[in-house]
Amino acid sequence: MSLKSESVIERVRARLDKIDPANRQVTNVYKVKITVGGNVTKTWILDLKNVKLYEGDDSAECTLICDDQAFLDIADKKMEAKEAREKGLLSVEGEMDLAMKLVPYIATI
Repeated sequence: MSLKSESVIERVRARLDKIDPANRQVTNVYKVKITVGGNVTKTWILDLKNVKLYEGDDSAECTLICDDQAFLDIADKKMEAKEAREKGLLSVEGEMDLAMKLVPYIATI
């Protein structure tokens, strides 16, 4: 199954290649669970401490559970994260402040 969010993951991966590990603004570990029809279809770990992105279900400081299309829409700035939460398309486990740090990171420049 091809997920719409895969393109976002690839953009994030390309951004990670350009990050200077000695000069980072965000150094948290995030888990991103992508859902389709309410079921988790893929789980990613975005480890900004070690500047890595990989598929897995390791522990994280903040977990985002997001609908596949909504994740793409948030990244493409077609939907605000707040709107996705209000529609039940995005939920956060952990501190909301940590989650909000990530939104500009995944959004298209």
